[in-house]
Amino acid sequence: MKIKEVIKFLEDKFPLDLQEEWDNSGLQIGNVENDLKNIMISLDLTDEAIESAIENSCNLIINHHPFIFSPIKSIDLSDAYNKKIEKLIKNDISVFAMHTNLDTAKGGVNDNFAKVLELERVEFLDTKNDHPMARLGYTKEQNAKEFAEFVKEKLACKGLILYGDKEKIIKKVALCGGAGSDFIKDAIEKKCDVIVTSDVKYHEAIDNSKDIVIIDPGHFASENHIIYMLEKLLDNHFATRIYTNTPKKAYRFFI
Repeated sequence: MKIKEVIKFLEDKFPLDLQEEWDNSGLQIGNVENDLKNIMISLDLTDEAIESAIENSCNLIINHHPFIFSPIKSIDLSDAYNKKIEKLIKNDISVFAMHTNLDTAKGGVNDNFAKVLELERVEFLDTKNDHPMARLGYTKEQNAKEFAEFVKEKLACKGLILYGDKEKIIKKVALCGGAGSDFIKDAIEKKCDVIVTSDVKYHEAIDNSKDIVIIDPGHFASENHIIYMLEKLLDNHFATRIYTNTPKKAYRFFI
């Protein structure tokens, strides 16, 4: 089986034409005509993910966040970024990214996020967009503090931030994995009680928290669940070994 067969399957399910104009989803590095060995799935293309791929004979890495965003004008192999390129090429590893197309597509990041949070009657939040990305759904009635604790447990995050009235009764929930503060206004217009998203600026949160509770579990926690969904999806369709990489090294510390 060729690498291109896995990529074709993923592109059919999460079409690349759903990605935002500024994005760079798709093949990042490699040769899709190579025979597939094993697959590594990782949120980010870290050194740890590459080393794990090498150790487990993976010649395809699937990431959520694209490794290459801007045009590369030179490849100086003394540079840490370019050393990753060198290591990937020397080990004949292909890299394929699915970013905003995976956020938007049916069954992608945000549908899976809603599933993880056990929401019911899930629908699009930002219906004014050609390709709606954020979602809304319903949870059992509880106060915001109880719901925040539930979110923390389900996302297995060490901590999160709650802006607003922690005693407010929560029923209608908006969400967007990753940096979704652009959807706060949509959530308020749709009369959601809370929005769960990350990378919310302090003043942005304070200005809106009188109208809606905001729960920020962090960028990583709001998206990392997708690598396990992809693992299951590929395992059900391809007879190859599939590995997932969750960083052992902490990049954000809770003290």
